[in-house]
Amino acid sequence: MSAGIRRPTDFQRFMYIFPPLLFSIAICACGTRQLEYQRVEDHGGTISIPLKEVNNGDVHFYTYKYNGTNINFFVRMDGKGNLHTHFDACFTCFKYKKGYMVEGTEIICRECKTKFLLKEERWANQGGCMPIDLGGEIIKDTLVIQKERIIKGERFFK
Repeated sequence: MSAGIRRPTDFQRFMYIFPPLLFSIAICACGTRQLEYQRVEDHGGTISIPLKEVNNGDVHFYTYKYNGTNINFFVRMDGKGNLHTHFDACFTCFKYKKGYMVEGTEIICRECKTKFLLKEERWANQGGCMPIDLGGEIIKDTLVIQKERIIKGERFFK
């Protein structure tokens, strides 16, 4: 070995690897954080959302907290003016806990980037990615969702 060249010590090699490794772990840990939207509570076994809050054509995201888990869902209006409720998850991508986002006239899976037109009454299943129907009913001036239905979706958000 030449007198002018020194090999890095184990500690020096560790210090080259450790900071990027720590950064990668931090990014991964932050990416699995549960999303949280406007919180809703149940009263007598139902979640009630005033129609005036959701019938404006926008997509509205909500979070129901159950056993420490955020169960997220959204309410949308189709092109005919009908309201639909969906879990913020699909059967394929739920394990990534990213949900959906709205861009213009579409709702898009944050994981696989599958797009759905908001104006469509029913969405076709596209390779397993499609928001999971939640269900609900309109009673007077209120959208009512049974707590039981929301709790059944807990597995998509654990």
